[in-house]
Amino acid sequence: MAYLDPYKSHNHFYDVARGVFPNESVLNIFGFNRNTEVDFETIWNDGSTYVFPSTALIMSAVSTSALDVMPVLISGLDINYEPISETITLTGTSPVVTTTPFFRINSAVILSGSNAGNITISNAGVTYSYIGETLGVSQSCIYTVPAGHSMYIFRIDCNSATANPNKFITIRNVTTVSGRTLRVAEATFSTSQVSYDRQVPFKIAEKTDFQFEAKSSAGTNEVAIFVEATLCKDPT
Repeated sequence: MAYLDPYKSHNHFYDVARGVFPNESVLNIFGFNRNTEVDFETIWNDGSTYVFPSTALIMSAVSTSALDVMPVLISGLDINYEPISETITLTGTSPVVTTTPFFRINSAVILSGSNAGNITISNAGVTYSYIGETLGVSQSCIYTVPAGHSMYIFRIDCNSATANPNKFITIRNVTTVSGRTLRVAEATFSTSQVSYDRQVPFKIAEKTDFQFEAKSSAGTNEVAIFVEATLCKDPT
């Protein structure tokens, strides 16, 4: 008689989200750029093109509002691409620095209340994570795969205010690993939403910097993206 695991359902992704599988977890990556212009920009809420650090850095966090005194959880990777995190408590418009050097920041989220101002996490004037006012979490389609893991993308949804048939949005996937950068899966759309459901998941290997970029054919546009993926520990 076959053994039936009482914790498993008939939906693999549902079980991954429930934490049934110890070596696989859900990645929901979302980004938003309010002012996507005619040159490629990273889809993240600070705008422009994201620059990854070249070394591990002590980060400084500050808000534009004196009301923001809540804890913020910063999650990322160290110089060896191993997962790290640190919780720091904001002091409004006075910068607070981390004790942990971050080589990559994959996300930042407040742990209480609602942020009244824009929260910037940076080093030497370069922003590496950003939380827009009242949002509570970074909205950045930026992710670096930890060592010993792979990322598998199953679905990508893009949204834009574009509705003019003579105006369109171009998106592309940018990956960098070991100094090599690939800009692939370039596509255009002029509707308000486009969805890509992959029958075979797109694999992003360990220690790879991943991001989506977008540009407008004319003027500026708001562009949002949602990436549904899983993070799996590689077989040893």
